[in-house]
Amino acid sequence: MFFEDFKKRLVDTVDFFSMKDMILTLFKPYRQIAAGASETILGGALDRLISRMVGFFARVVILIAGCFVLILEVFCGIALVIVWPVVPLLPVAGIILSVMGVVF
Repeated sequence: MFFEDFKKRLVDTVDFFSMKDMILTLFKPYRQIAAGASETILGGALDRLISRMVGFFARVVILIAGCFVLILEVFCGIALVIVWPVVPLLPVAGIILSVMGVVF
């Protein structure tokens, strides 16, 4: 049950950041508005090049953020798997420590 939910959470994160679409459109222009309206061929080519560079860097930043969130979710999931079985023992450990006189 936990692993199915964990897998769904990871898939939802990939979908939230549209990582597949970002990779497929990595070199597409970013909101190209006036590339065809330039007076010269060189100006239009430069406009398209700049638009592609902006799109590339914007998508790379989103991909890096998505990868960071995925890695964070994996580490939190691993920590949860390790800590969760110990949680029921914490009240018993607290009682034993209080009887021993340990104060935090």
